[in-house]
This record gives sequence, structure tokens and C-alpha cells, in this order.
Amino acid sequence: MKRGDSGSIIFSASDLMRFQGCRHATALDLAALGAGAGDASPGLRPAEASETAKLLQKKGDAHERAYLQDLASAGIGVHEIETKRATFASAHTMTIAALRSGAPVIYQAALAGSRWAGYADFLERVERPSELGAFSYEVIDTKLKRTPAPAHVLQLAVYSDLLADAQGLLPAQIHVVLGDGRRATLPLGDYIHYARNLRRQLESFVATPTRPEPCEACSQCTWRAHCDADWEATDSLVLVAGIRKDQRQKLEAAGVTTLADLAARETPVPSLAALTHAKLREQALLQHARRAGGPPAFKLRPPTEPEMGLARLPKPDAGDLFFDMEGDPLIEGGLEYLFGVYVEGGKPGRVRAFWAHTAEEE
Repeated sequence: MKRGDSGSIIFSASDLMRFQGCRHATALDLAALGAGAGDASPGLRPAEASETAKLLQKKGDAHERAYLQDLASAGIGVHEIETKRATFASAHTMTIAALRSGAPVIYQAALAGSRWAGYADFLERVERPSELGAFSYEVIDTKLKRTPAPAHVLQLAVYSDLLADAQGLLPAQIHVVLGDGRRATLPLGDYIHYARNLRRQLESFVATPTRPEPCEACSQCTWRAHCDADWEATDSLVLVAGIRKDQRQKLEAAGVTTLADLAARETPVPSLAALTHAKLREQALLQHARRAGGPPAFKLRPPTEPEMGLARLPKPDAGDLFFDMEGDPLIEGGLEYLFGVYVEGGKPGRVRAFWAHTAEEE
């Protein structure tokens, strides 16, 4: 997101994907822009992207260039929009001209609406009449994943709506060129209304206070360190290992708002099972003692039922083997690069590793 010339906020497809994954991350983006509620700070800045995120970006760029080369090899004319040295406004003007020219494919198209803007990887001409003439365009994006993800659909829906503003016709389909080279085509009509509703929610979200909540987006989020510091500073219930969001909500409704509160709470709270409360409190007690400076500690749970859990495992034997494997999905075609076998019976046991640096070795 960024400030427009009039001072209003201009959103991108990436902002919508982020909003769907974690609204607190969006609130922090807005606060850093000086437009949010509650958490605003002049020095608020996201962390640098992780090495994994940088590697994924690099792989994504290479996949995009490979598809561009495939189009050239197939003799398909590609009109590339100059984006590196051009302003967005001039790139948008060039994109409109390319659309009107009827180019077979437009690369790095700059699309814009009243509060939304962004660069689409590829626009492909289809023979479906529009305000441009006897043809129109549909959006293609390149992604590393092997199957289309909801975030991909959201992104393409945003670009398709912006493209509709330019050509006077909503595209019928959206397309994703996947990491294995396959092309997935999806009917836009199945998703466009959900995407538009989410866009409206984001546009009206600007002044909504939030708090950090763990979610799937955390691992690659540039605000992760900020949220970690918030949880630590507030002794949040999030820190209790194994606790679920609905359990935290029930505890908070009863006035138990921190890890220390839970450690001190001996009586169960309404709507939370007594056994569940006891387990969570026991975990909180161990962690609270450690956070207060004590040594690492653990407590063995007494077996409650025979032949359950670990008791179902066969007794150790000198011939036991424990196998593990590691793979790298970012290498083209994937690579299972390490097999490891731990052999019981020795003192200590033996580990044998099988390495594969190439597909042939694999």
C-alpha cells in the first residue's frame, strides 16, 4: 500500500492477500504509513524479508522469466511494458496503448482503479469482443506452487477487475502457470464476488484496532519480530505451548489474560473443561517458572489408560531402525537430498546418512 497523489491510500493485490492472511499485519502496514488505529509509531518499520522469502522471490522471478522465454520460443509476440525506469503513471499509459494495439501478450502490465493498482505478470489476448475491439484480455500469473492457492485467485481477481476498467469487459477466466509448468485455468465468476467483498472489507478496515494473533502467515511475515515482542511484553496467553485460540478466548472472557494469570488460576473457568484447564495451567506453570529465571523443567504425565499413546509402541529391540528423509521442493523437479537411518543396539546408536546432490544420486 502507498499514499496516492491526493493523500488517499492505494491498495495492491498483495495487500489483499496479506489482509486475508492476517489483519494485524495490515494494521501494522497502515500504522507504518501513518494511517492506522492504535499501533501507530513514527519508527514502526517491518523487518527485512527472511532468507527463505528472498530465495522464494528469486525462484519466482526465474520461473516468470522462463515462461517469458517459452512464449518467445513459441513465436508469440510479447509487448513488454517498461517498468524499471518509468513511473507507474507512465507505465499505465503504455499499458493502455498496448491493450488498444491488440498485442498477443502484454508483459508487466500496469493496471489501476480508483483505490487499487498493481502490475500483472501477463495479459493474454482472447477473441472475445470488448471496448477494445473484437478481442479482449485475460490475466496470467506465474507461481511456484504445484496447485493454485486461494491467494493466487485473490490476486488474479483484483487484476481482472482493474483490467475490466480498461477494456470494458470482465475477463471470463483467470490463469496460473504453476511451478511444474502446467497451466491452471479457473472461471473468474466463481471467485470474483468473494474477492470484491474482501476488497470492501479492506477499504473500510483503516481505522479498526487489532492485536497480534498467530496464523499461517507468521512464518514469512516481516512483522513477525514486532508481534513476538508484543507477546513477550504483555506475557500473552499466546505463549502457552499448545493453547488454541478458542481456549484463549474462553480464558480471557473469565479475566485470565496472561500466562502468569493462567499459572495462578487454580479453579476452572466457565465453558472450558476442567481437564483442559488443568493441562493448560500445568503448562503455564512450567513456562512461568522458566520465564522467572528458573531452570528448564518438565513434568511427566501419568499414564491414564493402558495400551494408549506411547504405550502402544513395541518394546525396544536391538534391530530397530529409525528412518528420516529431507527434501528441497525449490529445486526444479524437487530433490530428496538426504536419507538418514538411526540404528539401535550400539552404545551409542549409529547414524548412517545417504546424500544425494543430483537427481541421479537421488
